[in-house]
Amino acid sequence: MEEAEILSINFSGSSIAKNTFYNLLGNIIPSLFALVFIPLLIKGLGTERFGILTIAWMIIGYFSFFDFGIGKGLTKIIAEKIGSNQTDQISKIFWTSLFLMVSVSLLASIIISFFVPSLVNIFNISKNLRQETTSIFYILAIAIPIVTTMAGLRGLLEAHQKFVIINVMRGFLGIFTFLGPLLVLIITNSLFWIIVFLVFIRIVMWILYLLQCLKVQKRIRNEIKIDFKSITPVLKFSIWITLGNIITPIILYSDRFLIGALISVVAITYYVTPYELVTRLMMIPVALTGVLFPIFSASFISNPDTTKKIFFSGVKFVFLTMYPFILLIITFSYEGMELWLGKEFAINSSFILQLLAVGILMNSLSLIPNNFFQGIGKPKIPTLINLIEFPFYILIMWFSIKINGIKGAALAFMIMASIDATIMYIAAYKMSMIKLSSKFNILSFVFMMILLIIPFLISGVLFKIIFIVGFLLIFIIVTWKYFFTHEEKLFFVQNIKRYNFLSN
Repeated sequence: MEEAEILSINFSGSSIAKNTFYNLLGNIIPSLFALVFIPLLIKGLGTERFGILTIAWMIIGYFSFFDFGIGKGLTKIIAEKIGSNQTDQISKIFWTSLFLMVSVSLLASIIISFFVPSLVNIFNISKNLRQETTSIFYILAIAIPIVTTMAGLRGLLEAHQKFVIINVMRGFLGIFTFLGPLLVLIITNSLFWIIVFLVFIRIVMWILYLLQCLKVQKRIRNEIKIDFKSITPVLKFSIWITLGNIITPIILYSDRFLIGALISVVAITYYVTPYELVTRLMMIPVALTGVLFPIFSASFISNPDTTKKIFFSGVKFVFLTMYPFILLIITFSYEGMELWLGKEFAINSSFILQLLAVGILMNSLSLIPNNFFQGIGKPKIPTLINLIEFPFYILIMWFSIKINGIKGAALAFMIMASIDATIMYIAAYKMSMIKLSSKFNILSFVFMMILLIIPFLISGVLFKIIFIVGFLLIFIIVTWKYFFTHEEKLFFVQNIKRYNFLSN
């Protein structure tokens, strides 16, 4: 069967659901490990050392922007080449892109190494940990090419819809992000060796990614070509992705930097811990948009109506899936934090968790139009939106932290996430002929968002349980009756029957 035919099959509803499930599984497993191991890491490292470790995790994640959007550009362009049966061009596009990423990331690694002492001084870190933190930052700088080029390797696999392979390796990497430091703690509590181990794991994963790329696309194994003209479409696309990759992580992580600079590293722990918990829910929209991106890329030109239909199905799926989880977290934030990490964290972090949960719901919804714009070749739209929002976000976050500490940071995050999602959907309506849904659905969304205020006001575990049980029953009935189409209901019923048949 030709590669183009395979890609066409993967556009079906069942394949989208299946690949989304794989993406979810690749994120859920590491999240379960995080849930279990974060308390042990806090206990083994102490709050300040754990705060430094979270900064290291954050920096490793931020380094992925040094691929300058080429990884996502590869996914888009290669998906288009497969869809149009032009696979003979894939080899030179892949190797030229990878060569460019290695060159740029090595240069970035050298430049950042010179600024390591200055970066360490940004944070309010105890004197006895400053030297160790400096050594950690040097190791992280060296790791930039590994983190960066891994995005390119993953981009090729995503274009070929190899989500099982991607998520097996993503799950392994995610598990060792939390399990690795715990294993090192058995021998030493040195943060330096913990970071060395984490970098080593990424090197192993890089090799495995490359081997899978060579297996999936045999042309790149037999035809190693460098042709800069071939990646012109990738570079045109990646310019705007690059700007977005620079701005978005700064926006996402500025709260932690500002808390560390204006308050303390200890305060970061009380903020980041609930943040790490609630952001695990982002695996749901991320899983879906990861599957939809190559579909948007390959199908919008030939079948825009189908693409727009998939857009709305994605929005509906994300909201109806995320909402019950967000409601549960807001309602039982204090009890959950106390059970997980103890009363001290419940007192300091439960309200933070509630505000962040609302913000994460809005962030989840904004992912669909963001990936839609990128998939149809208009990445400049979300990037320009983020560029305009950036100074306002930093200013609001700075004032909020100054006035209300970490509670102010969580409030600013929630407000700006809501504004961002609103602007994204207005842009989708104005610039891409995406019609906003019916007045009924819009009013239903507003009403359900207002209902999120109720859990903030309820006290007492019994009242909370009664509220949640009653509301979720109504939510399930109303969702099934009014929000799912006949085809969607049929799809769910058929899969449930299939599952029962396999079980029996």
